[in-house]
Amino acid sequence: MIGYPAQTSLIPIQVALAKFLENQGFLAAFGNYPYWYLGTTPFRFLTGPILPVICLTLHRVFSSLSLFEIVFLLIAACWMLGAVGVYLLVRELAPLRPAKRDYVRGTGNWVALLSAVFYLFGPIVPFLFRFSDGLYLIAFSFLPFTLLMYLRLLRRWKRKTAILCIILITFIILLDSLIIPSLVLGMGAVLLAQAGWKKVEEKLKRSLWLMAYGLLLATFWYTPGYWLTLLGAPSLAGKGLAGVIIWLGKLLPTALAFGIAIFSVRFFKKRNLLRDFCFYWLFIYVCLTLLRFLSDPDFWLDWMAYGIELQMGIGIALGVFFEDRRRKSEDGFRRQMTEGRQKISFQSSIFLALYFLLFTFVFNKYVLGTLQRDISQTVEYKIGSQLSKIAKSGERVFLSGTTAFWLNAFFDIPQVRGGKDEAAINQSWRKAVWEIREGTEPEKSVEWLKKLGVSYLVVHTDESEEYYHDFSHPEKFEGVEELEKVYDEGGDKIYKLED
Repeated sequence: MIGYPAQTSLIPIQVALAKFLENQGFLAAFGNYPYWYLGTTPFRFLTGPILPVICLTLHRVFSSLSLFEIVFLLIAACWMLGAVGVYLLVRELAPLRPAKRDYVRGTGNWVALLSAVFYLFGPIVPFLFRFSDGLYLIAFSFLPFTLLMYLRLLRRWKRKTAILCIILITFIILLDSLIIPSLVLGMGAVLLAQAGWKKVEEKLKRSLWLMAYGLLLATFWYTPGYWLTLLGAPSLAGKGLAGVIIWLGKLLPTALAFGIAIFSVRFFKKRNLLRDFCFYWLFIYVCLTLLRFLSDPDFWLDWMAYGIELQMGIGIALGVFFEDRRRKSEDGFRRQMTEGRQKISFQSSIFLALYFLLFTFVFNKYVLGTLQRDISQTVEYKIGSQLSKIAKSGERVFLSGTTAFWLNAFFDIPQVRGGKDEAAINQSWRKAVWEIREGTEPEKSVEWLKKLGVSYLVVHTDESEEYYHDFSHPEKFEGVEELEKVYDEGGDKIYKLED
């Protein structure tokens, strides 16, 4: 038995949504989700239909497994499927020279295999399995297949291939709509690598039509209101998505044009589809990560948001690097440079062996070692269990940190926050959260709690086992006349708001 994921995992978010549909029936997906964001946000804004349906179907077939274990196994299976997609994509991108067809074909297979292996066992993988949204990891696993179809479509336009590409685009958007930026940027990298900077107008128009059809089909589930909500949500450094797009629109093209011009002219004298794609992909996401870092260096979870994209780019780059070393050793062998070939092969083998030993140690300690067997002993479950005993039906609680993500995976208790902040309809909770967690005046916090209809407030001090200590001044709630402390254990406190 796998048990439960790490404390910092976001798997509980998807479990909470699937559990709700399992208890209420699938028609409940067409109403509001009552437990997050003051009960004003439609369920369809919080997740696509595909993962909940798969989870509930598998739960009926394999009833001995929990929803947590099903989601975890789906992530693991899709992660390996994603490696297959990376292999196929890289093999399609690998250079092909008719004069040396057999040799180059083998080269393409080797670099594709190495890229897939480094994607599976890359340096960012332990971080992804502990902190990333499991739904996004699942959706991203299908992105290489989508880019593969798109590449084939650019080479030769066929109606069947176009329809398949649209279906794949729609599929991954219905898995997780947050995949759209990576989908668009990935298609852009493929377009630039395949077509270069010349004669791209017609291909760009067709590419935009592909995205338009995919978004239109996905909108039947999400509804137009969802896209409007995302455009107004503070998604980067307190800016709405529309503001972020304008900001990036001013900075990113300039940086891309400058960087690509320098590297292309100086180093890329000949076209190489795989190398160019890898460069464009990595350059884009390194640039975006740097922009996020500069906007808020302390918020490391935000500027590491492109971890899986960087992981894929690094995996391909490492595959290209080691294949290049292998090819040089083959060339050396053909020139009777046996010693040089053996030296390069030996060095590469030692490096790879040491790398995989280190990866095994890190993954075992920081991923498998963080799986939770007895969930009842965690701070998240203890807080939820305590609230379920004292809170009456329909009473709302204020939670912060990982407890906000875990609560509704076990207990049907309404809370102020939830698991997809950018989709929230009622925006008043954002100001309230800042004041309650960061403000210094308890009177203002109590005023906001009353406005939001909160009955219980959960506060984590520095002594708490809660991973995120979000309250800057937890002591301000002590002695407040309108707050009655009803729980105080291990640095975790629950206050009841007096009527």
